[in-house]
Amino acid sequence: MPRMRILIFVLTLILPALAGAQSPTANATGLTAADSALGNPYQGQVPVADQTPASRDGALADALSQVIGRVSGAANVDAAAPLIAEAAQLVQRYGYTRDTSGGLMLQAAFDSHAIDSRLRALGLPVWGVYAADVEELRLVINGIDGADAYIRVMSELQHLPGVESVSAIRAQGQQLSLRVRAEGGAGRLSGALMAGGRFWPDNSATPGSAPGELVYRLVPTGAP
Repeated sequence: MPRMRILIFVLTLILPALAGAQSPTANATGLTAADSALGNPYQGQVPVADQTPASRDGALADALSQVIGRVSGAANVDAAAPLIAEAAQLVQRYGYTRDTSGGLMLQAAFDSHAIDSRLRALGLPVWGVYAADVEELRLVINGIDGADAYIRVMSELQHLPGVESVSAIRAQGQQLSLRVRAEGGAGRLSGALMAGGRFWPDNSATPGSAPGELVYRLVPTGAP
């Protein structure tokens, strides 16, 4: 069995334990347990320099930009600038936590109904994030150059809004084929993949890809 396939098999077994060990331990004041686990698609989490009002207001706008990328699409964030300017009025609760390297982070949960209403008023799409059909999708991720990249991909995918499960089908070279069960189908999954800037559509020829597969490339750590 090729080395990469053996590595994928082993990591598939130990990944849940690794993910738990790497998750932040700090709690965000005022956020529910679901919010603190980033299970709420209307919550954003962004780095912040300090807890001053000026830093907080800027971080709230950044967090709301993340939310809009998830529920309307990354391409619509600029068009939603008037809505983002209201971040301080739309936030329902926020708090501070630490990432795994000790950096200060702001977590903020926003009013979902108000955001949906304002997005529609701006003529922007709103994807259903609570009551959407679950679909099983084939996803190909290129650019997997080792164990760290594999762990990063699986962790990112498992925390995307609407994703119920992720399983590896095969690994070939730097290509990882996955089976993903997700609410909202390919449209919502594609938007969620692009929203964080960690994956980009890969339009290059992908050997072995099948019609209907979503093909993305992992953005290297530290890339602009």
